[in-house]
Amino acid sequence: MIGLKLKFKVTLAFALFIIGPFLIVGWISAYKAEESMQDELGRTMLQLAKQNHTTITKSMSAVNDKTITFLGNHLFNRTVLNPFWLNIETFSQINQADEILERWSSDGTSYTLYMMNREEKRTHVDLSDKNSGFKYFDFDHSDRPEWVQHADNKRGAGVFRLIPSSEGAATVSFIRSILNAQNYNDVIGYLVVSHLEVHFTRDLLSVQLPENSGIFLFNDANELLMQAGSAAFSEAGITELASRETSGYRFVNQGGERWLSAYAYEPDFHTRLVYHVPLNSLSSSWKGFQWFIMIVSAIYLVLVLLFVLYLLRMIVRPLHRLVAITKIYEPGVPLASDNSRDLLRSDEFGILYGSFLRMTRRLDHSFEENYAMKIKQKETELATLHSQITPHLLYNTLDSIYWYALRKGNKDVGGMIKDLSKLLRIGLSKGRTMIPIGEEIEHVQAYCRLQMKRYPDNFEVHWDIDEDAKKYTTPKVILQPLVENAIFHAVSSMDGEGEIRIAIRCADSEIEMTVEDNGFLPVDMERLEQITRGEITDKGYGIRNVHQRIQLHFGEAFGLRYIRGEGGGVKALITLPRQEYIKVIPDS
Repeated sequence: MIGLKLKFKVTLAFALFIIGPFLIVGWISAYKAEESMQDELGRTMLQLAKQNHTTITKSMSAVNDKTITFLGNHLFNRTVLNPFWLNIETFSQINQADEILERWSSDGTSYTLYMMNREEKRTHVDLSDKNSGFKYFDFDHSDRPEWVQHADNKRGAGVFRLIPSSEGAATVSFIRSILNAQNYNDVIGYLVVSHLEVHFTRDLLSVQLPENSGIFLFNDANELLMQAGSAAFSEAGITELASRETSGYRFVNQGGERWLSAYAYEPDFHTRLVYHVPLNSLSSSWKGFQWFIMIVSAIYLVLVLLFVLYLLRMIVRPLHRLVAITKIYEPGVPLASDNSRDLLRSDEFGILYGSFLRMTRRLDHSFEENYAMKIKQKETELATLHSQITPHLLYNTLDSIYWYALRKGNKDVGGMIKDLSKLLRIGLSKGRTMIPIGEEIEHVQAYCRLQMKRYPDNFEVHWDIDEDAKKYTTPKVILQPLVENAIFHAVSSMDGEGEIRIAIRCADSEIEMTVEDNGFLPVDMERLEQITRGEITDKGYGIRNVHQRIQLHFGEAFGLRYIRGEGGGVKALITLPRQEYIKVIPDS
């Protein structure tokens, strides 16, 4: 019954805390993905509009450059106007001018040159009905076309405008006013290149758009020059975008449908290109794929739920039985084996149950070992207390001999006994491995006094101690082995000429200890280094022990090394970090 309740609770918890949030997150993710997809479509369509607009701008620039070339080749010789164009009146002169303009109209466009009739020339033919070629500008000031004013405002630069053609339909034209090179305020004519839609239509249709889409090209006066596609022109929606001097995109609702409008601005001719595309035509396939993914996800979740229910049936019941066995276990009390089919099977639950039984046996065994270790610990404490009695008895005995020697008047023997007692006391240090440098100095000083008694007048010891260094920590008995080597291998047989210099100084963040002798016997420095590094193990146990203990406590950056002395002999150099000694007060 308990197992069924647990199974129901686990199933409900899984449904609420895993599947439920997963579905919610799935719907939210789908919504966010749709927004991201729309933004990506907007950026892509904007990039497409910019590229197409760049192509159109190149065509406009080509028209502009071609008109400049025409003026330079035919109307002006440097800054002087060709008088031919101001004195046309005969039929042959008109034909000659038309032939020139017709050659420039070979690409499907139509070149028309309007010249001011300053000389009041009277042509033998009527030029008013001509659609292209050479014409005199005979408009009165009151009936001048609007494009004339636009061209005059540009002061020699070109403008793109819609101009009515002879057939009545408007044509995309490029208009450039021709200025007098001697007086730029004087307009002497106009060059008009019409039927440019031949080129621009090709540029507009270079990209295949979805169904019901439209492309709209506006000039600097927000005039619709051209449009392509099947989308209807919306005065309210598109003209507002055409007035912006920026590029971008936006989504609008129009006619019950959502549209994507991407608009690109080119500053060269102040033109705008607007793409107007129904969003449904771009995202229909993606939405179908989105629904397919969501349906597959729902089916997958149902399968996962069924699989979880199966796992719960396979897992919860064996766990319930294992929990029941765990509750009755007490450390130290043997656990009766359970031959349940669920708990002895060869899968993970059988392994878990076997591991649990082994754990209980190890725990019972650890109880027995813990009891035995407590007994051994008591025996060790008794042995330690007993071992502490022996040094204490030795110190008291040496102290008694010292006072006895003083009473008998033998001060030298008394001093040696006192130094020996100090050697033993500091060397043992009540089991401590780290002592203050001040105690280490006392230890080596006592050793030096004893050796100077043993080798009277053979050598002298010079001390150079930085008082500030005495408060720092050092491993005990690291100087005595170095002094011992210096005495026995260097100065013990020098008949009063031997010197040992012991120096301890503070250097930056380190402590430097040196023991230097003036021995004259040759020393193999490489062998000394090998002994220090432990490469030779049958000799030099003392110095190798010193080096290893320093590195054990402080790391490989510190230790012992040997160098040759400045005046001969050998110098042993110890480097230690500056760590103040902290006295540990034993528990009472």
